[in-house]
Amino acid sequence: MNNESGFGANGAPYEYAVAEAKTKRLMLKKLLFIAAYILWGATVLIVGVITKLILPLLCFIPLSIWIIVFLTWRYTQVEYEYSYFSGKLTVSKILGGRTRKKLCEVMLRDLSAVFPYSDANLSRTQAFHAEKTVFAASDAASANLYIALWQDTDSSKHMILFFEPNEKAVKIIKYYNMSAIAK
Repeated sequence: MNNESGFGANGAPYEYAVAEAKTKRLMLKKLLFIAAYILWGATVLIVGVITKLILPLLCFIPLSIWIIVFLTWRYTQVEYEYSYFSGKLTVSKILGGRTRKKLCEVMLRDLSAVFPYSDANLSRTQAFHAEKTVFAASDAASANLYIALWQDTDSSKHMILFFEPNEKAVKIIKYYNMSAIAK
C-alpha cells in the first residue's frame, strides 16, 4: 500500500509546529518584559514606603509580580502549528504552550498558488492584491519559507500565508492540489 495516498482521509491528522526563532527582536521583547516586572515591583515599593498606608500590603509585591509574569511571559514563547486534516490546513499561533489562536483555515483545493519564498516569487504576491497577510513562520530568513495564495470563501478576501511546510506537508498539498504547487 502506498503511504502517500489518502493523507488525512482516514481520520489521522498531520500536525507539526515551528518555534519562533531566537532573534534580536525576541531577546529585546524578553528584556522589556523583565524591565517592566522590575519597574512594577520598584514602583509599588516606593509608593508603599512613601504613603505608609499600604506598608503592610508590601508583602504582596512578590505575589503580584508572579501573577504578572504568569500572565505575560507566554508572549515571549511563540510557536506556529500547522494542522492538515481531510484536505484542510489550519494554522494556529500558540503562546507559551497554553494559549492557542487560530490564524487561518483553508481547504487545500482552494489554494491558488504555493511556492517557495524568493525575491522573484515575491512579485507574485504584490500582483495578488491581498487584503490579509498571515505570517506564521519561525523567521523571515528561513530556508524553508513558502508562500500560499488563495481567496477566502467566507469573506471573499484575497489572502497570503507565509509558512514553513516540511517535506511531508508539501506532499500533502500536492496530493490535494497539484496545480497550486510551483517551483
